Amino acid sequence: MAKRNDALNLLLARIESTRKEIGDQWPYHADPATGIWTTTEDGDWCGGHWVECLRIAGELNGDQGLLEEARDRAEQLRPYLERDDQFRGHRFYYSAARLYAATGDEAMRTLALAAAYAMRSMAMPVNGAMPIGFQVQVKSTTLASRNIVAVDNVHPNIRLDWWALKETGDKVFETGAKRHLDLTIRDFIREDGPTVEFIDYDPDTGDIRKEFTLLGAHDESCWSRGQAWAISAYLRAWSEFGEARYQEAAIKLFDYWWDNTGDDRVPPWDFKDPALPDAPVDTSASAIVVEQLARMTVDPATPADAKPYVERLEPMLDGLCQHMTPLGDNDDRPEGMIIDGCFNQPKEFANHHELIWTTAYTLMTLYYLETGKVPC
Repeated sequence: MAKRNDALNLLLARIESTRKEIGDQWPYHADPATGIWTTTEDGDWCGGHWVECLRIAGELNGDQGLLEEARDRAEQLRPYLERDDQFRGHRFYYSAARLYAATGDEAMRTLALAAAYAMRSMAMPVNGAMPIGFQVQVKSTTLASRNIVAVDNVHPNIRLDWWALKETGDKVFETGAKRHLDLTIRDFIREDGPTVEFIDYDPDTGDIRKEFTLLGAHDESCWSRGQAWAISAYLRAWSEFGEARYQEAAIKLFDYWWDNTGDDRVPPWDFKDPALPDAPVDTSASAIVVEQLARMTVDPATPADAKPYVERLEPMLDGLCQHMTPLGDNDDRPEGMIIDGCFNQPKEFANHHELIWTTAYTLMTLYYLETGKVPC
């Protein structure tokens, strides 16, 4: 079993073995038995995560070539600026915005700001919600609309909003972020703390036409990765804005998670799967929350009353590392694989796999704790 103090080096080794394997492709998910990557030609929704992996590895290894590779990869994402797609936030916050914050590359700042303004223009006029978009791209799902909003959209785009607000002072980013955060509290967070995955809104009235799931067990269930995106978003909103409604939302969401996970705090893929306890877990959901807790651990602006929740980092990170190779003396798989990520359980698509965003969020976590800093 991988130990915590070895985890950073194991992940850096995994970044290097991945680079050697994939060439000019983009890592997506890897077979849990062999570690062989399934790749994409364009990064799909999570290309920005691979850019951030390369940036961190370049910085920690003192390798300028890796930093240049990260920059080149960020440039390859540029065509996504023109796509009507909710994942602009993920693609360009974790690539261009962070590269600019870490290196001062003005071209990356320009790219990230272009993405932020393009993203902000997507908001539904009737309620300020950020829809999934007509051209949203996620392999294994087929859903696109300017009227459908996903719970996970409260995380990536609002991170790009916060960065752009600090860079420009343009209040459109604060107003837009708060409208989406407030709508998510009203419509997506159920009374006892679980979240809805998708809502279809009437574009004229803003009325809810339908609540449903694609990645969860059933329409009344709670898909754990969606819960993770929401927990991370409201913990960040609590830190950024310091407003009671965001604190209350963060606590409600996180307490539901805590009350429904075991000792290792890695959640089932869906908190309401009828097959529980015999159901897959999702390490990628855990990694999303862990990254935000690590950010708050090193951020001096973290509210003092968030400390009991930030302290949940240690057991969660320990639990996550229990899924990292090597998992025994005879484990001959590549080192640093974090397995048991569940991409799409209903379609049985990469549902026990290494997922590139799990790698990225865990690497970010360990980077923050090692260096004591967060780029942005």
